[in-house]
Amino acid sequence: MQTAPMTPNVPGPKAPPQTAAVSPEETASLRQIVVAVVACVLGERRDHPDVEDCTHEALSRAIEGRSRLRDGEPLRPWVIGIARHVALDALRSRKRTRRVEARMETASDDTPTAWLDLVPDPSPGPEERTASAERATRLERALGSLPEEQRRALVMFHVEGLGYQDICKRLGVPLGTVATWLARGRRLLAETVGE
Repeated sequence: MQTAPMTPNVPGPKAPPQTAAVSPEETASLRQIVVAVVACVLGERRDHPDVEDCTHEALSRAIEGRSRLRDGEPLRPWVIGIARHVALDALRSRKRTRRVEARMETASDDTPTAWLDLVPDPSPGPEERTASAERATRLERALGSLPEEQRRALVMFHVEGLGYQDICKRLGVPLGTVATWLARGRRLLAETVGE
């Protein structure tokens, strides 16, 4: 009796999930709904070019992503959600474009506007810097008014980043003492600084 050579059971490439084709009638009815939703969100007429662009984009996404639709899930609400999100993205894009254009219009016509000039400066303003400096001065005074042990424990914990156990070893005191010093020191600092 001859036996056939055994071939290893190696899985082949997976076939793409089967999706039901959308009929032309269904596509036409969905298109009308998508146009209405997009026009409503954008606040434009149905024949506006942005409405047409968003409608096309929404239907393309729906057709491409049809395989993600769960069995038995209705198609219309899913497509309406896609249309709404596409229209909202278009609105956000419009707002960004308007802000950039407004900034460029306010710039002098004589000097070319560099893109870097349009980026807001993230550094703190003069008021914030002054408040921060005043707070640092109050904190320094408050830290100086603490007993030596509490001050050393606070600096080791908050500045040097040491843990309670390491502070205990360095200062040669029990863990409970370090915890008490840190708690009391924080409370005194908070009261003194006013936070």
